Amino acid sequence: MPLRVLIVDDEPPARLALERLLRALPAVEVVGSVGDGLEALRRLAVTDADLLLLDIEMPVLAGIELATRLHPAVTPVVVFVTAYPRYASRAFDVQAADYLLKPVAPARLALALERARARLAACNAGQRIAALEAALHALRASPAAAQPTHVWVEFGRGRKRLALNEIEWFAADGDYVQAHVTERSYLMRDSLNHLEAVLSAARFLRIHRSTLVNLDAVDRVGTAANGQLLLAMRNGGTLPVGRRSRGRVRGVLGTRACHDGGA
Repeated sequence: MPLRVLIVDDEPPARLALERLLRALPAVEVVGSVGDGLEALRRLAVTDADLLLLDIEMPVLAGIELATRLHPAVTPVVVFVTAYPRYASRAFDVQAADYLLKPVAPARLALALERARARLAACNAGQRIAALEAALHALRASPAAAQPTHVWVEFGRGRKRLALNEIEWFAADGDYVQAHVTERSYLMRDSLNHLEAVLSAARFLRIHRSTLVNLDAVDRVGTAANGQLLLAMRNGGTLPVGRRSRGRVRGVLGTRACHDGGA
C-alpha cells in the first residue's frame, strides 16, 4: 500500500516543491495539499492520510497547535517541515516522527518517510481505528473546539503570533490583509474571504467587502448625517458599514431601532 501524504504549508512554492519530491519516491501518494492548519483538520475528517508533512508557522492555525489536536494513536503521523530549527524540541514534545529543515533534500525526505512507515507499523491497527472514530466524533460534536485563537502576522524579517482577541478588525490590502490592533496594524499573507470562512461568525462579522470586524471591539453603533451606519471601535476609530451589510450588522448587534437610512 502506498504511504498517503497530506501536505500542509501556507507557501504555495513550498507545497509544490514537496509534491515534486514525493512524486519521485516509490509507494507514495499525495492525497492533498492545503495552506493552513484549520483546512487540514477539515481535510483529515474526509481524507484517509497516513502522514502529515506540516509547516510550523502558518496563519489561522499553526503547525504545533494542529499537532496538539491529533491523538497520538491516530494516523496521520506528523513530520514537521520548516525553515526554523528553533521549534525542534516542541515538535518532538508532540510526538512528531521527524523534523525537516527547508530546503528539503530528497534523501532526507526519504528517510523521514521511512521513519513514518516504522511509526505506523508499530501502532496497533485497532487502537488507531478506535481513536480516529473518537477524534472525528469529538470534532463533529464540538466544531467550536477547532476555532483558532491566534493568527500569524508579518513582523520584521519574520512573523509573530497575534491573539485574535487583540485584533479589532481585518482590512483587505491588495494581496494581503491588515490586522488592526489598538496601537498599529500588521500585514498578513491571507485573504479576507478565507478569514471570514474560518473565523467564528459569532465573533467576527463582515461589515464591508474590505472589512471584517471583531464584534467584541465594537464600542457603539451610530449613523452619519447621510444615514450611513458607522461602528465606533474601542481604539477610537470609526468604520463604515457597507450598504449590503447593514441589515446583517443591525441584526447581529441588536440595533434594529437605528434609523434605516434607506437600506
